[in-house]
Amino acid sequence: MSTYVIFNYKITDRAQIEKLTQKSNPINVKYGAKVIVASLVKTIEGEALPNMVILEFKDFQSAKEWYHCEEHQEIILLRNTITEGWATIVPGVDEMKELIKADCFE
Repeated sequence: MSTYVIFNYKITDRAQIEKLTQKSNPINVKYGAKVIVASLVKTIEGEALPNMVILEFKDFQSAKEWYHCEEHQEIILLRNTITEGWATIVPGVDEMKELIKADCFE
């Protein structure tokens, strides 16, 4: 099973992006996050912001632990200072069925 954390954002301070990447990498490694997308976005339906990063985790719980861990809180503050956008955790199809049964989603 896999779960994904998706960030869709616009960069407001490009000079700080490399700093964000350097600070994020060790935390991603520690929590088993694999960067599978780090790219500009070409919108084909609806509205999207111009940049996207997608991280893959082994499961929903691992993604939640990574997001809420102490080390990641500094990254969140930096990211929110230099980007504008949104983030979400998206479980894969197989895990989603289990999470619905466990009332993890409203």
